[in-house]
Amino acid sequence: MKRIYMHYMSVKMKSFPCRTPVFLLRTSLFVFAFLILSSTTAFSQKLQHKRDTSKGFDFFFNAGMYLGSKANANYYRGWKNIESDYADPDINYVLNNQYWYRYILDAIDITYNDVIADTFFLEGTSEMKYNMAFVFGIGARYRFSENFMLSFLFSQVRLTAEGIATLAIKGTGVNLDKGIKYIDYPLIGKERRNFFEMNAAFLFNTASPYIYPFVELGVHVNSTKVLSSVLIVEEQSYSLINWHGEGTQLDPSITLPEIDPHLGGIGYGFMGGFGVRLTFNKWAAIEPVVQINAEKVQLAGYNEMRPNFNFMVRLVVGDQLFSKKQ
Repeated sequence: MKRIYMHYMSVKMKSFPCRTPVFLLRTSLFVFAFLILSSTTAFSQKLQHKRDTSKGFDFFFNAGMYLGSKANANYYRGWKNIESDYADPDINYVLNNQYWYRYILDAIDITYNDVIADTFFLEGTSEMKYNMAFVFGIGARYRFSENFMLSFLFSQVRLTAEGIATLAIKGTGVNLDKGIKYIDYPLIGKERRNFFEMNAAFLFNTASPYIYPFVELGVHVNSTKVLSSVLIVEEQSYSLINWHGEGTQLDPSITLPEIDPHLGGIGYGFMGGFGVRLTFNKWAAIEPVVQINAEKVQLAGYNEMRPNFNFMVRLVVGDQLFSKKQ
């Protein structure tokens, strides 16, 4: 009987699909709503505690992940436009360089033994996308009451945009399609963005004196610095940025001085966000936050205002830490 029962249970368990992801999603939503809209049994004995309503300053450090808009990332495709400067990324700056052209052709010949490459040209480039990047910042805020705060903060993120350039190789070989072989090579752009932000936050009371959902709105000034933009062919990087002055063509056999063209510039944006303030005591708290930023960044020809996203956690210390009465 025991064997029959175990066999029945195993068949029964196999007859139902795994619903773990759905279960976890429902559980997470339930827990989130439970934390914000109600108090737990552990908090029920502390509901009589007086909330901290004193005015004063908070200081905080925030860290998390930042996701940039691909509309701005396409700056690193290397397509020139009427707003572009001579130094802005230009894929033809690489392909039209007679020395680099020869190096690329030779590298393809060496790597692909089944092809004798005579010439090549650019077939096209893919859409560029920013990778998720680490963002960090510091700031200070003033508490006007237990429900309203005004914050000032500085944050920085280093972004990497990635895409593909497809080269069409013409020559002779058994594996060529109508005399052409198509090969994809990475396009990579890197930049640094600094943000100077001012925002106002309104906190909502809950049954617990330790949980404050909040919303925040703000404005910021951003500063973008383009660090690099390269095409990588057979492990060799070729810069799409002209670091040597207008009208120059890099000759690898000659050392030319580099000139920083200061690509990038000052932009601005607007921010909206929401989160939960979880207080430990009168002077310490953490704040998980989600922000949506409408940013206009200075990348020539690709400076449309587009949404960017922040997912971060703030560690907050209040000035009550230094007060004799805590």
